[in-house]
Parts: sequence; structure tokens; C-alpha cells
Amino acid sequence: MNKPFPIHVRTVTGLEEVLAEELRALGALDIQTRNRLVVCQGDLSLLYRANLWCRTAIRVLLPLTTFPARNEKAFYDGVRSLNWNRWLSPMGTLAVDANVSSSFTTHSLFIAQLTKDAVVDQFRDKTGRRPSVDREHPQLRIAISLFQDMAQVFIDSSGDSLHKRGYRRKTGGAPLNESLAAGILKLTGWDGTAPLVDPMCGAGTFAIEAGLLVKNIAPGLLRKHFGFQTWPDYNRLLYEKLLSQARKAIRKDAAPTIVGLDIDPKAVDIARENVERAGINGWLRIEQGDFFTWHKMPENAGTIVMNPPYNERLPVDNVAELFQRIGDRLKQAYGGWTAHLLSGNLDAVKYVGLRNSCRTVLYNGAIECRLLKYELRAPSPGHVFTRRVRQNDKPHPKWIEKADVFGNRLRKNLKHYSKWAAREGVTCWRVYDRDIPELPFIIDFYGDRLHFSEVQRNHDHSPLEHTSYLELMVKKAAEATHIAPENIYFKKRKPQERRGFQYTPHGTTGEFVEVRENNCRFLVNLADYLDVGLFLDHRNTRLMVKNEASGKDFLNLYAYTGSFTVFAATGGAKSTTTVDTAHTYLDWAKKNLHLNGLRGAQHHFVRSDAVQFLKRTTKEFDLIVVDPPTRSVNRSSGRVFEVQKDHVRLLRLIIENTRPGGKIFFSTNYRTFELDEADLRQGCQVHVREITMLTTPIDFERKPSHRCWLIAKTKSSTLNNLLV
Repeated sequence: MNKPFPIHVRTVTGLEEVLAEELRALGALDIQTRNRLVVCQGDLSLLYRANLWCRTAIRVLLPLTTFPARNEKAFYDGVRSLNWNRWLSPMGTLAVDANVSSSFTTHSLFIAQLTKDAVVDQFRDKTGRRPSVDREHPQLRIAISLFQDMAQVFIDSSGDSLHKRGYRRKTGGAPLNESLAAGILKLTGWDGTAPLVDPMCGAGTFAIEAGLLVKNIAPGLLRKHFGFQTWPDYNRLLYEKLLSQARKAIRKDAAPTIVGLDIDPKAVDIARENVERAGINGWLRIEQGDFFTWHKMPENAGTIVMNPPYNERLPVDNVAELFQRIGDRLKQAYGGWTAHLLSGNLDAVKYVGLRNSCRTVLYNGAIECRLLKYELRAPSPGHVFTRRVRQNDKPHPKWIEKADVFGNRLRKNLKHYSKWAAREGVTCWRVYDRDIPELPFIIDFYGDRLHFSEVQRNHDHSPLEHTSYLELMVKKAAEATHIAPENIYFKKRKPQERRGFQYTPHGTTGEFVEVRENNCRFLVNLADYLDVGLFLDHRNTRLMVKNEASGKDFLNLYAYTGSFTVFAATGGAKSTTTVDTAHTYLDWAKKNLHLNGLRGAQHHFVRSDAVQFLKRTTKEFDLIVVDPPTRSVNRSSGRVFEVQKDHVRLLRLIIENTRPGGKIFFSTNYRTFELDEADLRQGCQVHVREITMLTTPIDFERKPSHRCWLIAKTKSSTLNNLLV
């Protein structure tokens, strides 16, 4: 590889020109920028140095071939035609990453699977042996791009994404991609001669990347491994020479003023640990403080770079007020400085109230953002800053009246349900569910915490007015329930056509709380998810499953965090099988079982689509719970499951895997669902009984959220003896 060859370097949208300049400085030839990509020519030394030095790169790829792929067979044949023995042995390991759009399929996991099949089939046919898959540490990582039925095949020289420098083992609630942070610093033009401050630093990414930049520390020096190091033609002597050159290039005398500030002491501790791992501690300052009151800024004016929270653990409308306060503070205390603000909330940035001199479109993951530049004028002598008076500084009288009504209803519900909860040993339950239509909130107790969600609807409030309105209601909830405000977790629910509520991650804090239900223990995450890990409306159903489980082989389909499995196991189930497509939820389910002292080979966890599992398994079960989503898409096959259309097919498969006398609990939260009992009975020896009323807990009676049926596979049972 001494002659120049094509190299493709991926980056973040908006940083293409920055990356091109980095590659040009490394000696790359024939540089072309494309969307999220820079294409160039270079030798093996450039390929190694691009991984080692490029701060804004995500992956450095070596292209192998391009071919038309208008169908599955054409794609498979094209991949298989390559000589994979050049890059991999039959005993090696591989992983495949795929990007797919506007082609015969739009499902990247399907293309990744098809690529893997083509590679291993080639080895199996030639040698009788085949490489295995290792997603974490493969010897060869293959990258596929399939766009408009044209396939490109690459091998990935980077291994893990290059944004993973190695210094950040812990993160705050909304971590910023390191490559994006480095690119933003380059876009600001900061060169280390003036101070740099990140007043909302979180895990310290901006501050650390600034330190690496001004000290000329190659970001790859902190990594332990690159993908090219397991290639057959890896040149160890060349790479060690480049490492030595990178270490000698570090500027020993540079001592820039860099300050990271955060109000959260946990974030400050994490940032300081990250700074130490990056090897730049001793001169880079990480301090705890509130940006809006902090007065320890450097004497000389410099650069502010910040990524304020705009969608994590804050009501979205609160961000409008936050950004207005940011604008006020910048104008008041940072005259003569230049501020660069990154935000994915394109409405909230309007409330900064300052004229920006530059706007750059960037992407933080999948979130479209703007990087806004503000050149802050120094105040004139004798200038007195006057804060704008907002219309909503005081709550509207009609809101106060509504808040009082809301508080009274909460107290009434609390008095009504709290004795029942204490008697039943329940620490998590619903205290309010849109009881007053014009106050559309859903509020759940989780021990000494409150999960407070607003069901979004049309209203005539401005964003700042709605902020004041919500703050008043949350304050009233804290007073009525005697829950500390810091223990109230606020979320928004978005009504979604045909699917009930939309459940999506809200953050990445990893904060779990233990709760109890009928002597069982569970972990819930109130901060990061709208669906926190325990569906409270199935409390009765779980107890019914426990009472049925003794000596049974139990199957939990669409298992989520395994709460039904915990109850079946504590009820004496002979074995349990927990099936879900998400490894996050399966890991959560394992933790829930372990929390209850439930371990052993009798507990099986299967990551699979429910339908595919039922088609593959040869085992029969005595007790099955199935609570499918209203609608879902199988990411590998692209097949769509809709509970109304497909429930009979699903239940027939379940019945085939149920022993005579076995029982099936089938539930759905699709509000207009109708069970096609007549179709289900054709060819199936089953008795069916709707048990929704029995499975609805007392705290959900005012607004039932699911329907449930008990289906028995037996020739002798009658409807009257379905329930034991």
C-alpha cells in the first residue's frame, strides 16, 4: 500500500470542510467533500495518521468495491464475489455496519445480516469453516453503504468510532460527541491565546477537547486500539514510528486559560475524572458554580462555548426561559467576549434576545442543531443593565384558581388511595389521571418520588406563559403530596395516531430507583424514559400470573423489563423464558430477577422477535403472558406487526407452543381493539374469557388503560373454571 489509494473519512454534518482542512494538513491528495464525508487519496501512513490525528473524523474507511444491487440476490452475490480471505481467516471474527436509503430495502440490519451471510458462506464453501460475529471487538469491521440501489463495500480502519477518545468513561445527562465538540472549537477560531469558558460543561467535553487542541495532543494517543491493527497487512513498525512522532509533537510549554463550569456537583466530579484521564489536569480548571451568578471569569475577554440543556429532564417549554436568562447574563457580564451557543431547540434560541453574527447547521446525533455566534459589546461607561420584565413573572389569577382545584383533587385522591397502597404493600401507584379534563396530567407515585407527565394538547399559552403555568402546577403537586420538588420528574406525553402514547428515551442519566410491589422488588428509571420500567396498570395481572405459576414452564413474550417473569418465578415456576428484541430491556429484566434473589439456569433470556421465537422454539409452555405493542416494525426483516390485524396469527403460534391445559394471558392497550374470537377458535381447542375488569387495579378504574383475555388450551375446561 505504498502507492496512493482512495480513503473515505466520515464526519458529522456541518464539519466536512473542517475535516478536509485536517486531512490537507496531513498531506492528503485529491480532497473532495460530500455530505458527512471527505474523500481523498493517500498511502498507508496517511490512513494511520488520519485515525491518530483527525479530531473531527468519525471513521476512516478503505473502499473495496461498488456495484449495482437492485435486489437481495444481486447484493448478496456482489458481496460474496470479493476475496474476503485477503482480510479475514476462517477462524476470525467480523462485524458489519450498514447505512441504507432509497433502495430495494430500507432496513440496515437486514443488509448487515445479508452481508455477514455472504462473507461466511464464502468461507464455509471453501474451507468448511466460517468466521464468527463479534460486535464489540471484531478482527474485521465491514461497512456497507446502499443508496439508490448502488452498494459500496468498505473495511473500517478505525474500529470503534473515533469520537471515543478513551478519556470519557462516565458522562452527564446529555453528553456531547467529542468529534463534534472539537469541530465546534475549530469553527469558533479559538487558538488558545485568549481564555475559553464553557459555563455549562457537563462531562467537560469542550474543555478537554480545547486542551488537547491547544497542546497539540493527537486525540488517537488516548486510544488503546484501532481496527487496522488486526488487519493481515498491519505495519507495526510504521505505526509505532507515527506514535513516537505524535508524542514528540505535544507542546510542553502551552498554558492556555480554559475553564469548565457546572452547577451539578456530580457533573463536576465526572468532568474532573475525565480531565485526569486525558492527561491535561493541573492547569485546566473545572469548577462548580452557577453560570447566572458566577463571577470568577478570567480578567481578559475571550471565548464562551456552551451547549445548554434543551430537551433533557426539563419541560421543553422551560428552555425558553432558560435561554432568555442566558441572553441576559451574556449581555450583563460578558461584554467584549464572543459567545458560541449550540442548541437543538430552534425555537428556544429566539429567546436569547441577542443578534447573532453567524449560524452554522450541525447535527448532534440525529438532532438538527444551530451553532450561533454572538459578538458581545462591552458596556459603555456608566451603563446600568436593566433586565427585561416578562409578562409571566407572576402567575395569571385564573391559573392560581386552577392550581388550587388541582391541589384539592390530589389531596382527595391521596387520602383515598394511600391507605389501600399501604395495606397492599404497594409503593408505586397512580394518584391522578386527567381527573380534571382541563388539567391533563398523569401523576404516579414511585416511593418518595413523583412521576409527573403532561399530555400535550392545544392551548393559547405562549412558551414562557406555559412555563409559568407548568411550574405552578408542579409546585402545587409538591405541596399536596409532600414530595420534595427535586424528587418530581416531569415529562411530556405526545398523543400518537393508532399507537396510544409515544414512549421514547428522554435522557441518559442511568439513574435507577428501587420500588416494591407485593413483596417483589423492581428497578425503575424515572429520569430517562417515559415508560419507566414498570407498567402499573398490570399490577393485578402480575399477581394472577404468580398464583398460576407454581411448577409451570413460563413464557414472557414482549417481556420489556421482565416484571411478569419476576412474579412467575417468585410464584414457583419450574422455568422461565423471557423474550424481547431489545438487549437494554433484557439486561434490565435480569437485574430485576437478581434483585429478587432469582438466579439459575432455569431462567432463560432470549433476544428475539416474538413471532420468530415461536416459529423456532421446540419447547412447550404451561403459562404464557403476551402483551404486544399496538404496532411495531421488525428491524431486520422490515415486517410490520399490527395488533388488530395480526393478533390471531400471533395467538395461533402461541397456542401451538402451549401444552393442553395451559393458560395464556393476552393483553393490549390499543383502545379500539376487538378480539376476533370466532377466527381464533377455528382449529384451536381453546376457551376464551375477557378478564379486563379483574386485571384493572383500583387506581386505574377511573381510566382503564388496557384490555385483557385469559385463553385456556384445554378440551375439558369450561369458562367458569378458567380462573383458579
